[in-house]
Amino acid sequence: MMTPTEFASKHFKEYKQKGAEIIPTYCPFCYGGQNSDKYTFALNIENETYNCKRGSCDKSGHFSQLLKHFGENAPTHEIKRPTKTYKKPKTEVNPATKKVEDYLILRGISKDVWQHFGVGEHKGNIAFPYYDETGQLTLMKFRKPEKYTGNGQKAWREEGGKAIFWGMQHCRPGKPLIITEGEFDALSLAEVGLVNVASVPSGAEDLTCVDHCWDWLEQFRKIIIWPDNDEPGQEMCQKLINKLGSWRCAVVETEHKDANECLYKAGVDAVIECVDNAKDVPIAGLKRLADVKAFDYEGLMRIRSSIGLVNKYTAGFRGGEVSIWTGDSGSGKSTFAGQELLEAIEQNITVCAYSGELPAPVFRYWIDLQAAGKKNLSYKYDSFQQEEKPYVSGDIERRIREWYKDYFFLCDENDDITDQNVLQLFEYAAKRYDCKVFLIDNLMSMAIEGSNSDYYRKQSEFMRQTKQFARNYDVHVHVVAHPRKTDPKKGEGRLTKSDVAGAKDITNWADNVFCCYRVKEGDADGEYKSPSGEKYSTVIDLFKCRFTGVVDKTVGLMFEPEAKRFYQGSDPRINYKYGWESHREPPRVMAGGIN
Repeated sequence: MMTPTEFASKHFKEYKQKGAEIIPTYCPFCYGGQNSDKYTFALNIENETYNCKRGSCDKSGHFSQLLKHFGENAPTHEIKRPTKTYKKPKTEVNPATKKVEDYLILRGISKDVWQHFGVGEHKGNIAFPYYDETGQLTLMKFRKPEKYTGNGQKAWREEGGKAIFWGMQHCRPGKPLIITEGEFDALSLAEVGLVNVASVPSGAEDLTCVDHCWDWLEQFRKIIIWPDNDEPGQEMCQKLINKLGSWRCAVVETEHKDANECLYKAGVDAVIECVDNAKDVPIAGLKRLADVKAFDYEGLMRIRSSIGLVNKYTAGFRGGEVSIWTGDSGSGKSTFAGQELLEAIEQNITVCAYSGELPAPVFRYWIDLQAAGKKNLSYKYDSFQQEEKPYVSGDIERRIREWYKDYFFLCDENDDITDQNVLQLFEYAAKRYDCKVFLIDNLMSMAIEGSNSDYYRKQSEFMRQTKQFARNYDVHVHVVAHPRKTDPKKGEGRLTKSDVAGAKDITNWADNVFCCYRVKEGDADGEYKSPSGEKYSTVIDLFKCRFTGVVDKTVGLMFEPEAKRFYQGSDPRINYKYGWESHREPPRVMAGGIN
C-alpha cells in the first residue's frame, strides 16, 4: 500500500513537513476556498489521519479514505479505530421534587412531557437520563433548577458515560429529525407536539455524539437544526452541517435566544412556525431558478469599446466577464487593449493594468501617445534609427497625467508579480479605488508557480480564479494571451481560437475571445478592404461572444502608428479628443447604455 509520504509526492505536488504532519499548500478537497487559504490541511504520518481546519470544509478521516478518494489502492480490512470503554451510569433518577417541578413549569414544560423523557431529580438537581435508540441508559446529565447566573457549573455529567443525543429513543425514521442545543429546547418542541426531537449533550464543545450515533443518524433524510442564537450556537450549527451533510440540513432562524425562550415568550404557534420556516442550507453552485434575480438588460454595468463595430457584436464589455486577446507578435493586441483602457477612463471608469513585458515608463509612453493623438505630438530625432520619433511634451503631458491621475493604476514592475498576488493587487484596486476594468498583459509573462508538467493546469486554474474575481467584484478583465504558434504555416491563414497557447480551458473560461491580425503584403486586397476602398492595416476576429451569441465576426481597422490609435475607416477616432483636451468631465457610463 502507498505510504503517506509517497501519496503526498504524487498528489500534493507542493507540501511541507512539520514533525509528523505533511502539510500541502492547498487542501485537496476545498483548495483553500474562495480566498485560496493556504496550509489548512494536514496528513498525520503516525496515526494516518487527515483534517482540514477551514470551517466550511472541515474534511477529516483516515488515510485509507484519502487513498480511495484519489483512486489509489486502499486496504480492504476494516479501519481499526481506537476503542474506549464507557461506564453505564449508576445514578438513580428520582421523581421531580416541587422545586424541580416549579422550575420546569416556569420554563413552559408540562409534567406529561418531562415524564415522557424520564426527567427527574437527583440530590436537588434536575436529572436528564440519556437513552440510546434501544432504550439503554448511557449517560446522565444534571443541572440546577434555577436560572444560571454565571457562577459555578451550569450543567455537568456523570463520569464515564457515552455521549449520545438526548431523546433519541423516541425519534422515528421517516420524519424529519430536529436537533437542538439543549434539553430544555428539545422539551419545548415536544411540548408543542413535535416528537422527533433530540439534543446534543454539550453544545459545540462535544459533538462526539455524531460519531457514536452515526448509523442512527443515517436513517433520517432531513435534519432540522435549531441552534442557540449566539456565536457558540452558530459554531455548533456549522459543525453539525459539515458532519451531517448540507444536502439534508435545514436551520431555524429566529430572534429568540433559543427554542425554549421562543416557547415561553412567543407561544406554541411561534415555535411551530419557526420549525416550518426552517431554511435549507444553501449549497454553493445550486439554487432554485425562481430565486434567481431577474435579468435587467438596462441595469448591466457595461463599458463601451472604442470601436463601434465591436460594440455592435458584443454589446460592450460587461462586469463579471473576461475577454481574451490573442494574435501574432506585433499584431497590436496590447496596443488595442491600452486603447480600450483609455476609452473606459473616458467613461469615468477607473482601470488597473499589469504589464509583464513593458517596463512601466515604456507602458506609460505608449498610453500617453494614444491619449494625445497625432496632432498633439512633438518629435525628436533619433540618431540610432535616423528618423523623427514622436513623444508627448510639456503642458500636454501634464494635462494628460492630471486627467488620468485618479483613474489609471499600474501593478508595480519592481515587485515580483505572480498568479498568486496579481489578483490580490486587483482585489485591493477594486475595493480601494473602485477599479472596474483590468488588464493582464500578458498571461504567459506571469510567474505561474508550479512544475513544467503542472504549468497548464495552473494556468487554467488562474483563469478560473480570474473569472471568479470578475464575478465577485462586477468588473471586466482583459487578458492578453500569446498564440501557440507565432508564424502560421503558409496556406493556413489567420489564427483560430485553438491557437491560443496553453490549456484549452483558457478560452473556455473567457466570455469574449478576440484575435488581432496585422495585414501583410501579399494578402488578398479584396479580403482586407473597407467598403470605401481603403485597405485595412489590422483585422480583429471575434471568435466568440458568450453574451450576444455572436461568433466568427471580423472587424477591419486602420492604424495610426505614431499615436498608436486604431480606428474604423472614416471613423473620427483618429482625431478623437479625450477629456484632457476637451476640458470636459468624463461622462459616467449609463447603466445599460453604450452612448
